[in-house]
Amino acid sequence: MKISFNWLKLYLDTEVSIKFICKILTDIGLLVENLKKIKNLNSFQEDYLIELNIPPNRRDVMSHYGIARDLNIALKSRGFKSKMKDLPSVSIFKKEINFKNLKCFIEKNKKCIRYSYTTLSNIKVLDSPNWLKNYLNNIGCISTNNILDIENFILYELGKPIRIYDLDKIKNFSLSLKESPNKFLFNKKFVSSKKDLILFNDKNPICIAGLLVNNNFIVEKFTKNIFIESADYSAEYIYKIAKKYNIKNEFSIRFERGLDPNLNIYALKRAALLIKKLSGGKISSKIVDFSPEKPEKNIDIFIRFNKINKIIGYNLNFIKIKEILILLKIKVLKENFNGLKIKIPLYRKDITREIDVIEEILRIYGYNHFNCKEKISFSCKKRNFLLKKEKMIENMISNQLNSHGFYEILNSSLTEKKYSKYENNNFYEKILIFNSKNQNFSFLRDNLLFGILEKISSNKYKFFEWGKKYFFYKKNILENKTLGIICAKNNNSFFKFKGIIEQLIIRCGINVDNQKIYKDLLIENGISFNYKKNIICNIGYIKKAILEEFEIFHNILYADINWDIILLLLKKEEKSFFKKKYHKYNFTLYRRDISLLIEKKISFEEIKKLSFYKENKILKKIHLLDEYNSKNFPFGKKSYTISFFFQNFKNNLTETIIEKTINNLKFIFIKKIKAIIR
Repeated sequence: MKISFNWLKLYLDTEVSIKFICKILTDIGLLVENLKKIKNLNSFQEDYLIELNIPPNRRDVMSHYGIARDLNIALKSRGFKSKMKDLPSVSIFKKEINFKNLKCFIEKNKKCIRYSYTTLSNIKVLDSPNWLKNYLNNIGCISTNNILDIENFILYELGKPIRIYDLDKIKNFSLSLKESPNKFLFNKKFVSSKKDLILFNDKNPICIAGLLVNNNFIVEKFTKNIFIESADYSAEYIYKIAKKYNIKNEFSIRFERGLDPNLNIYALKRAALLIKKLSGGKISSKIVDFSPEKPEKNIDIFIRFNKINKIIGYNLNFIKIKEILILLKIKVLKENFNGLKIKIPLYRKDITREIDVIEEILRIYGYNHFNCKEKISFSCKKRNFLLKKEKMIENMISNQLNSHGFYEILNSSLTEKKYSKYENNNFYEKILIFNSKNQNFSFLRDNLLFGILEKISSNKYKFFEWGKKYFFYKKNILENKTLGIICAKNNNSFFKFKGIIEQLIIRCGINVDNQKIYKDLLIENGISFNYKKNIICNIGYIKKAILEEFEIFHNILYADINWDIILLLLKKEEKSFFKKKYHKYNFTLYRRDISLLIEKKISFEEIKKLSFYKENKILKKIHLLDEYNSKNFPFGKKSYTISFFFQNFKNNLTETIIEKTINNLKFIFIKKIKAIIR
């Protein structure tokens, strides 16, 4: 935002230099980005242009008067001589002549908080005087005429948007503010206004909520009578309508942040008196004021002294706290040993909580004015190193997947409603987005699968995505970083895909020996890799009902890797599987394979349990190498090829011992599950 130093001095009386004022403004959170010396038009008086970066929540300082008020508070709290000048009086405002009756009807609507207007007659549209041109030109606002320049002057003086229309062009003198389902022609463009607040002249639209104005009603050279409005709309509504019509200007910025409805009447009277002075017009109506919504109430907050001192890390004087609150025009209702009950002024809509008040106290007192005995230092080196390490591992995994022909994709975190029917989960709830622009995409995703399935095309069948899943669990919102991988069509060999996933996890330094049969709402005929009670990854075929939703008619494999668990295990480097232990004995693994013909109902987990019998102390791990079904097999039979790994301990493992163990395993399989050794 740009402000003029000479304009600022209309409301603030201080002898502090411009450079020190810039320092104070930066200290209280209004960052000065640039200071420029300028010369006024048709005048030898110099001025300074100050460019400020205003925080989004501080709509109360988006004007010269608002900045002067905040600056005065800061200067006084630091002991400097400063006085806030009163705004020009509007007590002489009164109706001077009668004009034709103007009927105005405002429908009750939550989007309109307050609407006020007045009218002036017999005005003359002229060139603006030099003082008005100078103020506007110095901040980069181009002068138009004495009427429209007043509109901009009020905006930058008070931060209150007003609109001025040609009253003679409103033929039937009938105005209403209402929602309309029709389309209108605004400035040669059709506007769909189904849910928009429209100011009408009978059936002809004048403007949309003070933002989009019909050019047919603006003030021109021969305008004689004018209509001035000062409105206050819902900030949320203005944000949506400004985004809808791609409006970004000084009016929309202030409306979006919320306005002080108590400023409506003063802004109207101030504008009317200025126009009367510059154009020679007469006030032809009283202030007509509508409040469709209940007037806003001041917020009461209780602030605790111990909380203030805990947050700022310094025992701030009780008297100083009260002094700052009084300067901020925050009324103290009650006080006791523990704290103060205070009332927030309406123009400070950004203060709604105790922490907001503490921030204001700290801001005005000055962040650099604390004489702390202890120095507090923070080091981010360790955190930065961990983030760098995590990113390095992600890149390594991505590169490995690329080498196997997988393409990385990126999807939105929002998902469609229609996918909810496949996710009736009793363990957690989906997170609903209430103000979603597209009502179909109104949930945060709790899996990556559906987004990846949408990307499957005729020539690419291997994808992976890094993303987060979101869900409610025990009244808490949880985020889970996940790596989702899909392999489709001719690349869907289960064991080949499983091998790729195993390589990824092993490369992270994690043991994947603990494997179990797995299925859930999305996948079937799968397995999971587990560490203790946590599932590191699950792999399986996507259910046919889901594939039909996407018109996919071939099997697709999907892997869901819980990356948060992997990162957690990586941080716990004391775990044995992350450390390379060296021992005087040789720990070479010896492998033997056995092919079994068994019944289809027998799972790999049953075979695994039978293999690790009590006497079998040399068997380290077993892997399912292959599963095979054939029409040539007896009915209800399948073939498993299993790899057994034996560990050499104390150099006493011989071929005889391994063969003896293999024979014992075969005997157990034949006896317990009636297997046929192939």
